[in-house]
Amino acid sequence: MKNLFQAACHVLYAMCIVYAVTLLTGCNNDNYSSPEGYDLTKPQLMNLGKVLNEISGLTYNNDNNTLLAVSDSKEKIFEINIERRKLKDFTERVVGTRSDLEDLVKVDSVVFLLASRGMIFKVPLIKHIDTSAVVKYELSQDAKNDFESMYYDPSANGLVILCKSCASGEAEGNHYAYRFNLLTSSFDTDPFFVINDKDVRKVIKDDNIKFAPSAAAIHPITKRLYILSSASNLLVIANIHGQVLEAYHLNPSNFPQAEGIAFAPNGDMYISNEGKYGGHATLQVFPYQQTDSKK
Repeated sequence: MKNLFQAACHVLYAMCIVYAVTLLTGCNNDNYSSPEGYDLTKPQLMNLGKVLNEISGLTYNNDNNTLLAVSDSKEKIFEINIERRKLKDFTERVVGTRSDLEDLVKVDSVVFLLASRGMIFKVPLIKHIDTSAVVKYELSQDAKNDFESMYYDPSANGLVILCKSCASGEAEGNHYAYRFNLLTSSFDTDPFFVINDKDVRKVIKDDNIKFAPSAAAIHPITKRLYILSSASNLLVIANIHGQVLEAYHLNPSNFPQAEGIAFAPNGDMYISNEGKYGGHATLQVFPYQQTDSKK
C-alpha cells in the first residue's frame, strides 16, 4: 500500500502552484455557487500522488466503502481506501497496453471499464483475474469518437456512455449518450439521449463555455445526472433523460482538471482531478447535507 499523502515538500510545492494559479486567474470562491446539498468551495482534499497522476475515472465500491479508480496510462484497477487514506492495486493488468481507460462502473460482482473509443471491458471479480477473463464490447469502429464518461442507470438496466466528442455530432455541438443493455450485453442502435452545447450555455447563461463531458454519475438520492466537463471547468446537472436542469462554473484553482465523479449511497460526492500545473492528482470529498426539499 502507498500512503495517499505525499512528502511535505511535495505538498507545499503543489500548494504554491495552486496559489500562483489563483493569483493569475483572479479566481475567488465567492464567485462560485454550488448545487443544493453541497459546498463546492470547501472540499476535503486528499493527495493521490504520482501513481494516479492521470486518474481518469472513479466509482464507489459498496462492498467495502472504498473507491475504485482507473488511470489513462495504466491497465489495471486501483482501490482508494478513503478512511485509511491508502492506495493499492485492486487488480493486476486486465487490458492491453494503450487501451486508454477513461471511466469505470461496478455493478454487483463485475467491473466495467470504458476505453476512449467507445469500448467497454467486462471484468469479472473472480479470484484470479487476467486478460483472458475479460470480454470486450465495441460501440463502433470510428476512431474520431472520444468517450470519457460512463455511469450505471438502474432505471434503464444499463450502462450509459456519453461522448466527449462524437464524429457524427461534433459540428452541431451534439453529445450523444448510448446505452449498453446489461440484459443483452449489447449497445442500443439509437442514442439514449443527446445534449447540445446550447442546452448548457442557455442554463449557465454563458455563450463562451465549451462543454466536453469528462465524467458522469447519477446521484443516489435525487436521481439526477451529474456531469463534469474539464473543459471550461463545469458541473452540469440533468435529469436521467439528458435534459439540462442546472449548471455551475467550477473554480479552476480547486478543480484544475476534473476527470472523475462518484457518489456514496448517502450522497457524499467524490471528484478526482488529474495532476496539473506541476501538482499531483487529488481526490476531493464533498459531504452531502440533505435538505428538507430532498427528504
